[in-house]
Amino acid sequence: MTASTEKRDRRWYVLLTAGIGTFLSSLNTSITNTVLPVIQRSLGLTLSQSEWIVLIYLLVLTLFLLPVGKLSDLIGHRLLFLCGFALFALSAALCGLSRNYLSLLSGRALLAVAGSMILAVGPALLSATFPPAQLGRVLGLQAIMTYIGLSLGPALGGWFTEWWGWPVIFFLTIPFSLLGLAAGIWAIPEIASNRRKPFDLKGFFFFIIGMTACTLLLNLNVITGNRASIGIMLLLLFALSAWEFVRVEQKQPEPMLDLRLFRIRNIGFGALGAALNYLCFFLALFLLPFYFDHVLKYSAAAIGSLMTITPLVMTVSAPISGALSDRTGPRLLTTLGMVFSTSALLLFGFMVKMPSSAALHIVLILGLILAGLGTGTFAAPNNSAILGAAPREKQGVASGTLATFRYIGMMAGITLGGSLFELLQGCLADSGFSTKSAFHGAFLLVMLAGALFGFMGIICTLAMADKNPEKQET
Repeated sequence: MTASTEKRDRRWYVLLTAGIGTFLSSLNTSITNTVLPVIQRSLGLTLSQSEWIVLIYLLVLTLFLLPVGKLSDLIGHRLLFLCGFALFALSAALCGLSRNYLSLLSGRALLAVAGSMILAVGPALLSATFPPAQLGRVLGLQAIMTYIGLSLGPALGGWFTEWWGWPVIFFLTIPFSLLGLAAGIWAIPEIASNRRKPFDLKGFFFFIIGMTACTLLLNLNVITGNRASIGIMLLLLFALSAWEFVRVEQKQPEPMLDLRLFRIRNIGFGALGAALNYLCFFLALFLLPFYFDHVLKYSAAAIGSLMTITPLVMTVSAPISGALSDRTGPRLLTTLGMVFSTSALLLFGFMVKMPSSAALHIVLILGLILAGLGTGTFAAPNNSAILGAAPREKQGVASGTLATFRYIGMMAGITLGGSLFELLQGCLADSGFSTKSAFHGAFLLVMLAGALFGFMGIICTLAMADKNPEKQET
């Protein structure tokens, strides 16, 4: 076997390694969401505190995704990618060994740093390893690994938690991390780094400050004392950081986030649509397990089985939608996806008003199917529209921008499902509602609020173009 033939053969092991990375990240997200009510009871947490177990991962991931991608261009993709797998295994062990809230949050934050190394560098590795003619097929295969992780996570999390307790869900990811590390050491070649491009340190600093301040501002329930004054300080800090970030990015020759891209119609509306679609999806993903646990009194295994329905529907619908979008253009399918997502939230909201258990379960299953169709139908056409509209030399930045907006949407969905829900539930309880009625009322109002964001997403998708001209501004 010649050296060139061996290199071609190893390309598919590079794909396998990148696929293990995306599988790990999606498994980690879905498995944790499913057993969150069990962790809440075990550690004696409020809903707002439980929310941060998921939120800290998404926040740190969002903060580091773009800068880690830039850093990998400077120091090399291979080193950073392999360090991501090693750190993921160590962080998962820390989470599994945690017996208090603070150590669990610390482990989740480290998991997010590791996840940013894997997710930011993976597409760049594939782009450098495969020829352009094969890249679409390769990225599609990698996406399937994401949906497999989302599908397996709820069932595995529910079953393993019921048998051995919640810490085991984190130990479950360690063998996959070590497998990815071993495969990467063997298969991933050294790729020359581009040290000529400067790292946007100022932009990174203001991005971290602004995003952290905004997230804390929207989750003030977790702050117990001097809430009003802290809220004002966070608002000022967010406004100043956002102003400075925009000013710095406009002057940078190699900005972390190229704001000029948002003048392109399909990138501007597509990125905002992605944030709104994932807001709808993660609102349901976060809050439904608490409804199953607190109201319907389902076991962890039963919750896991039900939560598997949505990602399974996504796994089937996503490749079909991606293939259809090549013929129809992105606008019809992205709009249809947002309609499905909005309809799912409306069904979940009015589910609590169902007169019988049989009717409730029919509406519940239908809602879970529509939620899967919502993101499954939306994602591939929207990704295609954004990347197809970006100039060739800005493909990497456009991809990172899309991922960042996706995670911003996830954080917003969890904030609605956690902080807003707890606030509304407390107000209803103080007004004389029973515990069950207050839960039902808050659940309905939060789902309706999510549906309102879904309608905004529909407006965004209708504003997109079916074709991507070379230059198309809003």
